[in-house]
Amino acid sequence: MEIGVILDSNGVDVYFLNRAPLLNVTNSQSIDQAFAQPPKGLTPLVPALRRIFQSAASKPGHDKRLLVFVATDGAPTDDKGKVDIGSLERLMRKERQSNTTHVAFLACTDDSSSVAYLSEWDRTMTNVDVIDDYKTEREEVRRLRGPQSPFSYGDYIVKALIGAVDPHLDMLDEFSRNNNSNR
Repeated sequence: MEIGVILDSNGVDVYFLNRAPLLNVTNSQSIDQAFAQPPKGLTPLVPALRRIFQSAASKPGHDKRLLVFVATDGAPTDDKGKVDIGSLERLMRKERQSNTTHVAFLACTDDSSSVAYLSEWDRTMTNVDVIDDYKTEREEVRRLRGPQSPFSYGDYIVKALIGAVDPHLDMLDEFSRNNNSNR
């Protein structure tokens, strides 16, 4: 939160899936209070992201790029609770202004099959990054770049914060899109 406020003195907006958003947040206490009530309910990512993608901040010509963090433990659902990855993919590919709206998905699960679709999007969508937990990210970097490759917790935080904005950081844990060699 503190980093977000440093980058934008107007504060940050925090959208929840099943409750009202917190807008122009400038201190972490507001977030702590909001998370005192744990998340619950369905996973309606499409309507939540659509509201963000249709906001003035996401439009071309706006003076800032928009960075959206999505913390998820699995697949998005429709309003009846049915898994609906297709609608989220259409939203990400067709409605998001990928040149101005960057999206970082924080995978909050140990079940990699429930977020496998995100890994594919990380490879195929512009300005999208998927971040696993620190241990998994470090293992991926070292698997691709060698077992002695440095990847500190600070590196992880930086990648989580700006991997969707900086292609070099995004590619640390991925094979090259062009030739399957290390990036």
